[in-house]
Amino acid sequence: MALQSRSSSLSYDVFLSFRGEDTRHGFTGHLYSALHSKGIHTFIDDEGLQRGEEITPALVKAIQESKIAIIVLSINYASSSFCLHELATILECLMGKGRLVLPVFYKVDPSHVRHQNGSYEEALAKHEERFKAEKEKLQKWKMALHQVANLSGYHFKDGEGYEYKFIEKIVEQVSREINPACLHVADYPVGLEWQVRQVRKLLDIGSDDGVHMIGFHGMGGVGKSALARAVYNNLIIDEKFDGFCFLENVREKSNKDGLEHLQRILLSKILGEKDINLASKQQGSSMIQSRLKEKKVVLILDDVDKHEQLQAMVGRPDWFGPGSKIIITTRDKQLLAPHQVITTYEVKGLDEKDALQLLTWKAFKKEKADPNYVEVLQRAVTYASGLPLALEVIGSNLFEKSIKEWESALKKYKRIPKKEILEILKVSFDALEEEEKSVFLDLACCLKGCKLTEAEDILHAFYDDCMKDHIGVLVEKSLVVVKWNGIINMHDLIQDMGRRIDQQESPKEPGKRKRLWLSKDIIQVLEDNSGTSKIEIISLDFSSSEKEAIVEWDGNAFKKMKNLKILIIRNVKFSKGPNYFPDSLIALEWHRYPSNCLPSNFNSNKLVVCKLPDGCFTSIGFHGSQKKFRNIKVLKFDKCKFLSQIPDVSHLPSLEELSFERCDNLITVHDSIGFLNKLKILSAKGCSKLRTFPPLNLTSLENLQLSYCYSLENFPEILGEMENIRGLLLNHLLIKEFPVSIQNLIGLQYLHLSCRNFQLQSSIFTMFNLNIFSAKNCKGWQWVNSEEGEENMGSILSLKNGEFDVQYCDLYDDFFSTGFTQFAHVETLCLDGNNFTFLPECIKEFKLLRSLFVSNCKYLQEIRGVPPKLKSLHAINCISLSSSSSSMFLNKELYEAEKISFCFTGATIPKWFNQQSRGPSTSFWFRNEFPDRVLCLIITPLDFWNLMGRATPLVFINGKLQELMIFQPIDTEYTMLELDHTYLFDLSKVCIIDDMFEVALEKEWNHVEVTYVGLIETSLVKATGIHIFMDEERRMDDIQFDDPYRKRKLDHVLNSSESQQLVKNHRLWSWVGPERIKILLRNIADGALSTNAERRYMHNSVNTSCLSCDALEETCLHALRDCPKVAAVWRSVLPLELEVKFFNIDEVTLWLERNLSFSVDWATKFGFAVEVIWESRNEIDLLDPRASSPIYMIMMIIIRYEDFIRAHPSHKLMMRDHIQPCSSDHLFKWRPPVDPWLKLNVDGAIDPCSKTAACGGIFRDYSGRFVLGFSVKLDMEYFCSFDEAEIWGVYHGIKIARQYDFGKIVVESDSAKAIRFVQDGCPTYQQHSFPLCHELRALTLSATNYLDWSLIYREGNMAAASFANFGLSMNQRAWIFSACPTFCAPFVDV
Repeated sequence: MALQSRSSSLSYDVFLSFRGEDTRHGFTGHLYSALHSKGIHTFIDDEGLQRGEEITPALVKAIQESKIAIIVLSINYASSSFCLHELATILECLMGKGRLVLPVFYKVDPSHVRHQNGSYEEALAKHEERFKAEKEKLQKWKMALHQVANLSGYHFKDGEGYEYKFIEKIVEQVSREINPACLHVADYPVGLEWQVRQVRKLLDIGSDDGVHMIGFHGMGGVGKSALARAVYNNLIIDEKFDGFCFLENVREKSNKDGLEHLQRILLSKILGEKDINLASKQQGSSMIQSRLKEKKVVLILDDVDKHEQLQAMVGRPDWFGPGSKIIITTRDKQLLAPHQVITTYEVKGLDEKDALQLLTWKAFKKEKADPNYVEVLQRAVTYASGLPLALEVIGSNLFEKSIKEWESALKKYKRIPKKEILEILKVSFDALEEEEKSVFLDLACCLKGCKLTEAEDILHAFYDDCMKDHIGVLVEKSLVVVKWNGIINMHDLIQDMGRRIDQQESPKEPGKRKRLWLSKDIIQVLEDNSGTSKIEIISLDFSSSEKEAIVEWDGNAFKKMKNLKILIIRNVKFSKGPNYFPDSLIALEWHRYPSNCLPSNFNSNKLVVCKLPDGCFTSIGFHGSQKKFRNIKVLKFDKCKFLSQIPDVSHLPSLEELSFERCDNLITVHDSIGFLNKLKILSAKGCSKLRTFPPLNLTSLENLQLSYCYSLENFPEILGEMENIRGLLLNHLLIKEFPVSIQNLIGLQYLHLSCRNFQLQSSIFTMFNLNIFSAKNCKGWQWVNSEEGEENMGSILSLKNGEFDVQYCDLYDDFFSTGFTQFAHVETLCLDGNNFTFLPECIKEFKLLRSLFVSNCKYLQEIRGVPPKLKSLHAINCISLSSSSSSMFLNKELYEAEKISFCFTGATIPKWFNQQSRGPSTSFWFRNEFPDRVLCLIITPLDFWNLMGRATPLVFINGKLQELMIFQPIDTEYTMLELDHTYLFDLSKVCIIDDMFEVALEKEWNHVEVTYVGLIETSLVKATGIHIFMDEERRMDDIQFDDPYRKRKLDHVLNSSESQQLVKNHRLWSWVGPERIKILLRNIADGALSTNAERRYMHNSVNTSCLSCDALEETCLHALRDCPKVAAVWRSVLPLELEVKFFNIDEVTLWLERNLSFSVDWATKFGFAVEVIWESRNEIDLLDPRASSPIYMIMMIIIRYEDFIRAHPSHKLMMRDHIQPCSSDHLFKWRPPVDPWLKLNVDGAIDPCSKTAACGGIFRDYSGRFVLGFSVKLDMEYFCSFDEAEIWGVYHGIKIARQYDFGKIVVESDSAKAIRFVQDGCPTYQQHSFPLCHELRALTLSATNYLDWSLIYREGNMAAASFANFGLSMNQRAWIFSACPTFCAPFVDV
């Protein structure tokens, strides 16, 4: 739910504190005005509020309900006791809650405020005289002045610049901190994040070059408005704009209140002015243009349906300042282009996964539903077809309903769709013209799934030539979709809406409707002979889910339907054939037609489309005069198993499509078929007994299908030039060669063959337009020269810049001596799966060749040259390839000029590579701009090359996963190869690097990680590497391969005098308190604390963020001090003297030194506080939900500290300086068990980003050697914390120990709660842990003599942690390792 809108109960954005006499009518007044003009809700007291010495409850409330406080510290600020009291209250109320306090030193030296010098010293001296009896109050004021002076703020000096520019800087920072109020996107914004990323790219975020306008279009209820709100929130959070405005429901509000009202809202929102008067929309347009032309704005117009709305508010892009982003949502795409909205984004329905997730959230208010509901949920998802509106309505209506109620409701929805859904969808229908409505109803009721060309032919009789325009309007308004293959489609619910509208014509008498489509209505009309002349369209189609019906009729039902024009019948049996068809019939489609002929009295002059598949015809001859069928354009007799011949069809001059596919007994085809001048599509595919095909002279033919005619021995003669056939697929034929006349296919561009023993004549390649030749499995291939001397034709052949593809055709070395050089101008050469032993030296002369495929050429030993422009090489599974040939492709010069993707056998990383790694990940750091080219390498025995010829690693920049260029399914299975393979590829070929403002900070070092963790078994990654190429203008100084921050930090720590003192005085080892805390403090000082940032750096995690506050990076100081919950704890226990500097130290070692050296009492309490906070960080769970609350932590610090004091009275908390430091290795490293025991270490892992959890463990013996390891992916439904994941690890570990009969086991965990849970007998009151309680209890109680328990610090449990983290990346449920995997090797003695 990452896009969920943020809400706040705070009343004010900013609270202004100032000395009225100094700045009210000057600086503070101007600052307030600037904040207000930006729409920042600012509290400024009126002059009547500052009465008396004490601040009022109303003022305290205003402070408490402000996000930011700005303190204007002027020359006389401290002279007011009221101001000082207000300042102390602000610091107490706001800083304790982690809010921003911003000091502004207005003509005052900050040091005077910090040390109370100058006017501040004089003012405080007067207060001391006045408040002699209230020294505590005076001390509080002094501390407040000291504290606010140490905060980062702004200093204005006389003569150093313009005051208005100084104010602009303050307002700019406040704007960034505040952000405009985010909009509520949706209760459950599923599937929006990736769409927001797509839109950001289209808007060219980060660029101020011009105004960017984009139109969202799509059907009603698909989520256009939700996406617009999500993009709006994204922009106001991340970007700097001068104004924002989201105008909702433009269609509805403009009709109700007029366009002037919307123009006033727009201007008011962006300019921050309340009273804007407009006399007309023309004046409003003029004001928008004049007032906003210099402003960089975000403007969203939601639900636009008329041109005048756009003209009134976004007439032209130049109405707004450079960098402005304008988004328009509409159902009508045709509105956009006339207003220069060139960029459009079609909002489509949710995919099945997201649809199921949204429905589950809406219906069950949680991520996963009861498994018993899976089937009914899937049916609901199918019904909604990805429409968010429908999913939300269904989910809300069926909340907490039983499965039976779900099933009943879904049946009802199919019969009578929900009113809430139909009303929204009907808005688009209501906006149509009358004839457009009629076309829509025709398509919705009867012609969905029909080819566009056929629909146009059929509907032409109704609407003449206007029909094409009408369909175009329906497409633009998102009511109809024409798919890539020309099929008309529409959303199921839009179809339901159309059918419901159509039923209203005559609800109770279907025979009096224009369209009949409901099965029961049609059967009733046919069996009762109750049809009338009003019926024009019948579409009877029993879906596969309905029981097939048999229509018992007398065959005369069509007599009364004098105006019937369209008759479609599918999946229905009839007791007999029809006796009569009306002469008005335009389209006839009847599957399994129940007769071997059409009615003899049928006058078919108007018939245009005739489809009679799966019938019992023996011939396609018609009774009566054949001239009756002169207007027929489409004729199909597919799957007519009794059809044995195609007779004379010369009487069908208008025929454009003729198909008789899969007619198993078809033997002959009449020659007249080859002279139909208008024929565009001719298909005889799958006619297995057809031996010959007549000559063709079809000037209009575009598509010829002859594949799978297994008996066809000859390709038809081409009698004249035919220029419209672009491609030929000839699979599984008996033909041996092409006739010379194939040269008459002058437009042929693509030719594919799959025929055995084929003799290919080289003359085929003289065809001028032939661009792609493909042959696969042509065993017995023979190359034949058409004429003597033709072997020297060379480069005059075609395929220039094209593709020559001959796979698995049993080609041997002699292939290269018979005309291979004729293909010297191809761009793609594919020779996969052949038997040659070398690629000849002439391959170097293929100067245009960019892609070379020789995979599975198992006898290939040599590649004797590299084409000069080669960009892609696939030589997978070439097991005989020599090392010298492989080494050619490791030449650095090949990669310097081009972005290349190579794969071949071998396992060598070139010495010239910048970075090499033996693990599954490699990384580097960059600053300023992302490198021009990053060459990646991986060595693995897997076929790790996807369908587009690119390896697909995961790429993280500063912890953010980048978008892959190509979709790689998570559960992709890779083929294991016989040998190791080297893959080299340019990073930009597989990954879309986001704009740097999204992933990087200017002039900061940014971390890039390329990893295969989570994609493949990491033990199968033998090595990875990176090499970076830079252009001449950029230097390698901007690239580093070691962490620049770690190096800088280490240098700082080692050279710090305080750090040296920390080491020299052994302050850690002389600390008074439990040894366990001393070890924890030592680990903190050594940088060995396993925060998420550190785990990410060590490749043990994919998440760097804080689990408590969602900060982007959980550093050591963030986890122990700066997290808002933790900071609140410290402020409650800190000594007053430490408050000022406690949070200002940015080096953890210096922070430790400062606190451990302050006082003996505080040093001890500090140690306990660090322990409690670190425990709380690792125990955020529902086993004990109090663990992460500040109150609970404060209580535990006090209890542990006081218990220690009572237990050690003789120590008097003296520092033990005489104690010498000792080796700490045995204190926090893993220790082996006593022989013959084994030790089982377990751990749990959670990745909040991907919402996955896992557990893992490792068994080791008394010598520390690896015995067994395991990783298990957990069901999210049954866990909510690291501890519960760890408990599952204990359960699976003990179960495996029993299974392998390991005997005595010491179970060791870094979770005290997990150990306590098991030792307490696995109590079942913890609801989330209930599923494993009984089994775990049974396992432990039955083995009390063979189990022992031990607690270890997290730093000593890294081996188990590696197995748990591997579990997060697995595709399968569980994995047992009998040998130590690579990811664990650094932590164990193998």
